[in-house]
Amino acid sequence: MDRLDMLKVFCTVVEAGAFSRAAEKLSMSTSSVTTHVAALEAHFKVRLLNRTTRSMSLTEEGRHCHQQALRLLADMGELEAGLRASDTRPAGVLRVDLPSVISRRYVAPALPRFLRQYPELELRITVSDRMVDMVEEGVDVLVRIGALGDSGLVARKLAATRYLCCAAPAFLQQYGWPETPDALDQFACLGFLNPRTRMVRPWRFSHEGKESSHIPRGLVMMDHVESLVAAAQAGCGIIQQMSVTLAPALQEGSLLPVLSEWQAAGPDIVALYQPTRRETAKVKVFVEFLREIFTT
Repeated sequence: MDRLDMLKVFCTVVEAGAFSRAAEKLSMSTSSVTTHVAALEAHFKVRLLNRTTRSMSLTEEGRHCHQQALRLLADMGELEAGLRASDTRPAGVLRVDLPSVISRRYVAPALPRFLRQYPELELRITVSDRMVDMVEEGVDVLVRIGALGDSGLVARKLAATRYLCCAAPAFLQQYGWPETPDALDQFACLGFLNPRTRMVRPWRFSHEGKESSHIPRGLVMMDHVESLVAAAQAGCGIIQQMSVTLAPALQEGSLLPVLSEWQAAGPDIVALYQPTRRETAKVKVFVEFLREIFTT
């Protein structure tokens, strides 16, 4: 039994969450899938999966095997695609990790166009805001907002952001408009709580070349950005967030800009990938797809 086939079946079982669903996806019998996984466990002489009649979970060895197998299968797919003399179209599995706001507001709605253009690509997208170990977790493209220091990864800028203050039209009609950041103390504000420190993030402003900050005051502080935006849309108060987060609400008119002359520059949105994958066709076309999303 080919070990690459065993690894592919094992990874499919992990992704599907059940032997029967993996069998359906692979057009195999459930017993054949079970045989492949058992043979892989016998080859490595370790148990890869804890399984009962109702549940299945990875052992520590299984988790390590899954991570390594994803990279091995991805590299094999790239090798096969690269050796096709007459076929230079991107193909195979592309693993991407996106921040939640980027995934839901920008990438997911644009995916049909990308998939029509590259039908031989299979996307595996995870959504998180944590720093991912791309090698350990087998991620090809990582999108993040803000600088990550000297990570050793190739970074492509997708878009710049700005810090914007906004409020719902009904709120502004009832309470008026602040003319300067100092006037914000007279208004209800919605602050963002840093999930780690539980401290309120200061609001940033820039005016006539001078940078300043302001600690918002208010009855509502949250550590979930999209909930803050929803609260602002409902008329709870003034909010400051990055333009990439607020753009949809501004476009539909559920929020209006406040203190526009005091906007400060925010962090860049960047796509990150490993230097060894710089020329990979599937990485290149996906990064270009991301750039198009933020330039249209």
